[in-house]
Parts: sequence; structure tokens; C-alpha cells
Amino acid sequence: MRGFTASVIISAFVLAYAAPRTGGAMMAADVKKELRTAVFHASELAQRGDSVATSKLHVQHVINCLEGPTGANFNAAAGYPCQGQGNGAIPDLKDAVAAKVAGADEALKQANLAETLALQAMAKTTVTEVQPWAKVVAEHLQAALNALGS
Repeated sequence: MRGFTASVIISAFVLAYAAPRTGGAMMAADVKKELRTAVFHASELAQRGDSVATSKLHVQHVINCLEGPTGANFNAAAGYPCQGQGNGAIPDLKDAVAAKVAGADEALKQANLAETLALQAMAKTTVTEVQPWAKVVAEHLQAALNALGS
């Protein structure tokens, strides 16, 4: 009987620690992936080279990662580097706010600012205009990550 009881207890511990994360922890982890991807596109990729088209492509990737595939400014033709990471950082942050995830309010504020700036960057016509905007977008995205404890 002791052996059976011990195996039940051990099984319970294994299941408890092997269970996937749920709720706020999983939500925050997913949105952090989206934000990290967006930061990379705004800070690294949009800053490289001297092609306005390339810089704007990476700014569009930021918009796609922020809004997700159901977003008003989502452009599937540009590509979706955040595919499989969540539903878009902004929709996921709205869910995180509703779930009372620590830092989600500030992260959502910063993500919304980043989106507004990214949309403005898309209206620029030269690489010397787009890249500084993308840099500021990256700073707001990093602030969103920092708010989530990243």
C-alpha cells in the first residue's frame, strides 16, 4: 500500500510540474515573444541599409506583430514574422490587462504608442526619415517589454 501511495504522490508532482502554463503566465510569455520580434524588426532590421522599401517592410512587420492578422492595418503580403506567437501583441495585451497581468497596462500603452508611430513611419518617403521613426518605435516596444518584467 505504501508503494502505491508513494507512486500516486510522485505522479501528482510530475503532472503538476509538467502541466503547461496557463492563464496570465502563458499570456505574458506569448506577448513577450511578439514584442521581442517586433523590437528586432524595428531596431535591427529597419535600421540596416539604405533602402526605404526595406526599412518600411520591417516597419510593416512591426505593425503586423502588434495588430495580428485581424488588425485594420495588417498586410499579409508583407509577411507575418510573429505567426504562431499569439494573436498580435495589442490584442494579447488587452487580454493580459483583463487578466490583471502585472505591467500589462503600461505595456499596452507603450505598444499602442509604438503602433501609432509605426503607422506614421510608413508615410515617410526616404530612408533617412523612416529609420529614426523606427528607432523610436523600437524604444516604445522595449518599454512595453520592460513593463512586463522582461
